[in-house]
Amino acid sequence: MPNTIHLIERTIGRMSAIVRRDEAHEALRSLGEDPKADRLGWWVLACGEAFDPDDFEQREAARERLLDELQAKGVVLPEYIWVWDEQPRAQLVITSLPSEERAQRVAEHLRKKGLEIRVRREDF
Repeated sequence: MPNTIHLIERTIGRMSAIVRRDEAHEALRSLGEDPKADRLGWWVLACGEAFDPDDFEQREAARERLLDELQAKGVVLPEYIWVWDEQPRAQLVITSLPSEERAQRVAEHLRKKGLEIRVRREDF
């Protein structure tokens, strides 16, 4: 039962984030900007703990702990985009911004909440 409640809370949080994202896109359109423009730019990444890259369960547990930490600090995302790079640790894209300056401003705001944040060039 507690897992069911946790799942429902997380689902409601994600649905709310999707609505906020859609409202933000509409606001950009009303200002004459294309909300899908400048998609390639800079990632703001929330960083969790390191894990053994060969241990699937350990990786999933690290991701769950990072999601719990973000939720506890009031950060709710409409989707989860996990980043894998040279550091075998849980890393989740918080947002993607067209300039490093804007990404650094958002990162600093999130660091003030007590989160470990990295800014990296977007890479696919």
